[in-house]
Amino acid sequence: MRLPGSIAQRLDVINRGTGQLLGATEVTELEDEGVAIQCRLEGTAPCIRLCLPKQGIKMLRGQKCADFALLLERAEDVFEAHILEFTTTVSLKKWDTVREQLEWATLHVLAAAGILGIRIQGVVFYTVHHREDLSREGSRNPAVMKIPVSPRSEADAIRWAEARRSWESGRVSTANFGVDVEHLRIHAGEDGRTAVTCRPRSSSGEDDTLWVFEPVAG
Repeated sequence: MRLPGSIAQRLDVINRGTGQLLGATEVTELEDEGVAIQCRLEGTAPCIRLCLPKQGIKMLRGQKCADFALLLERAEDVFEAHILEFTTTVSLKKWDTVREQLEWATLHVLAAAGILGIRIQGVVFYTVHHREDLSREGSRNPAVMKIPVSPRSEADAIRWAEARRSWESGRVSTANFGVDVEHLRIHAGEDGRTAVTCRPRSSSGEDDTLWVFEPVAG
């Protein structure tokens, strides 16, 4: 059973302020934890802006959830999900949390899609951050890039190496879905603000997204 009416009419069943339908040329401002990003759609497609619940859906085992999702229309009642988590600093411990939040946010998006009677085809994760201590080029302290000769345990060393590799690789493994999801890092400036534009990809597979949010040049 699907709710009747247009997407705009179906969004009326979601709590006010949670879901909003954006036009194909609109700009939306997203902000959390003192980090803000301006997302330009640039005429790609209509978009559903979802503010994801902090406490999650009660029936789900995982309650952690990313901050926002932008669902871009790719066909009638078919959308792709661009899921964004905001954080001031990405450390080893924080990155573990962010990955969990992004994955559980996907389940929340699928639940919302079921309510709205739409299908999700393609997902991209984004971490919008002000500082980070995981990558070689981004860390403020190069010393943290070195794994100690005598780490407290082999497991600690493996965990650190895996976290850094996943942060730098552009792919995030998901336990619930059993697939790797594309992950893009978006660095906010010294003032904690940045802007991105939704651009078409040069090519995409059936399960990939048709668009990607990239930093605005200049």
